[in-house]
Amino acid sequence: MEKTARRAGEHPAVLLAAGAMALSGVLLLHWFTRITFWRDEWGFLLHRRGWSVGTFLDPAVEHLAAIPILIYKLLLGITGMDSPRAYQVVAVLFFLLTVALLFIYARERVGEWLALAGVLPILFLGPSWSDLLFPYQIGFFGSMACGLAALLCLDRRTRGWDIAATVLLCAGLLFSDAGIPFVAGVALEVALGRERFRRAYIVAVPTVLWIIWYLGWGHTAHTFVSVHNAANLPSYVVDGLSTSLSSWLGLNNTVAGVQTGPLEWGRPLLVLAALMVGFRWYRLGRPSDRALGTLAVWLGFWSLTALDASVFGPPTASRYIYMGVLLMVLFASEVMKGVRLPVWATATVVAVATAAAVANYTTLRDAVPTLATIAQQERGGLAALELARNHVDPGLLLVPQNSDVDYLGLVDAGSYLSAVDAYGSPAYTPAELAGAPEVARVAADKVSGAALRIHPAPGTITAGQRCLKVDVSSGPTARVPAGGLVIRPLGGGVQAGLRRYARASFPLSFGTLSRGQAQLLRITPDRSTVPWVLQLTGRGAAQVCPAEAPPS
Repeated sequence: MEKTARRAGEHPAVLLAAGAMALSGVLLLHWFTRITFWRDEWGFLLHRRGWSVGTFLDPAVEHLAAIPILIYKLLLGITGMDSPRAYQVVAVLFFLLTVALLFIYARERVGEWLALAGVLPILFLGPSWSDLLFPYQIGFFGSMACGLAALLCLDRRTRGWDIAATVLLCAGLLFSDAGIPFVAGVALEVALGRERFRRAYIVAVPTVLWIIWYLGWGHTAHTFVSVHNAANLPSYVVDGLSTSLSSWLGLNNTVAGVQTGPLEWGRPLLVLAALMVGFRWYRLGRPSDRALGTLAVWLGFWSLTALDASVFGPPTASRYIYMGVLLMVLFASEVMKGVRLPVWATATVVAVATAAAVANYTTLRDAVPTLATIAQQERGGLAALELARNHVDPGLLLVPQNSDVDYLGLVDAGSYLSAVDAYGSPAYTPAELAGAPEVARVAADKVSGAALRIHPAPGTITAGQRCLKVDVSSGPTARVPAGGLVIRPLGGGVQAGLRRYARASFPLSFGTLSRGQAQLLRITPDRSTVPWVLQLTGRGAAQVCPAEAPPS
């Protein structure tokens, strides 16, 4: 046995798989250097601060995510919030663990070369960039890893390994709802086996655990489960299976400027694949219990997704593709178990998988600049929020309109600044902000405008006040002094804009000012020493006067 294990470890396909996993990890960590905390991560960072039971068991969207929450809390305590690096490293390790477990599982059934072909496209799965480049998806990675490990344990068919599988299925549920299909698949396998009653606890324990959670906490989650979704379930599942197949083949990508949709290729390929599976099972006489179980896992995942589908969650959504493809390869390895292909056929499959991995890599790489831009906007906007901390309303919510970033309603000034005090800041420093990319400076000005509540108010111009008459058609600019400015349009069509860090635009726009009505622009000073600059545009002229000092 030791000699066999040594030969397997030295197999070229094993070495190539290890090398591909290492390359995937290096690339992901390299791309992560341009990305900061994003979207749902803010929920874990800002709103799971205590150690009560509810902190861990209150649903995250609709998921039981106790283990990811614990991981984030531990990393917050160890490394803080200054950098997302530790969170990214842990997420990449979990992702690579799922691929390694899938390779081990498939290798025992179809051999090293076909197992390598199965995992190569997943390692660079560009259509699923919102999983691979988003540490929050550690929940999905954890559920997949626990499910795969549980199936490997069940292969041993001893009481000790069955208990280990039970624990792993429970852990999979504590990572995310993606653990539910594995419980369902194992339940079918156990029910079909001869020892169904003796082994029933394997699925009974995690099922009871999840029901207790749902009755106590999970029922409070908002979901999109509906009769309409149930009626559309068959077509949604078919499209999900089609997306899995076309994504694994690298046909769900933009190549040479041409977008190839997942369903255009996936639907006819799914029909072909179904015929091949049917023929294979016809030849065998009966599919194995495990084959039916893994099919139940794959179908179960897409069925649960279909029931909770919304306009934001079509079957082609990026965040579902990683799981769909992984479960497809899991099922395929059972269908092909024991098949020995000719050398030329094996080489063809590996070549197709390599080409798919290259196509998927291109899409994955091309997703990074967009995420990098969002990271710049976040770091700029959050820097401005910190500069205004002495004056900002704690209830101020950052939204796309006032920050250029969709924080999913998870970032409010009070929670963010409290977390910064406790764990550090991921934002630009004032010095970094001054030299940051333009998108970051624009976001900073917008957040400052919201935090400091900058907006013209009715003002007055008194006799003898020193004023300057300007032609607004030339787009004059003026620094806003500490006391503020009073602007009175002398004609129609005068617009006012404001900036501080931005250079190419005036992010704060106050629209058209009313003719003849004086407007006071007074800005509450914050911790920044960079001056605000006013620009007037439009037609005609306007009076611009230093504002009188406010009464003490």
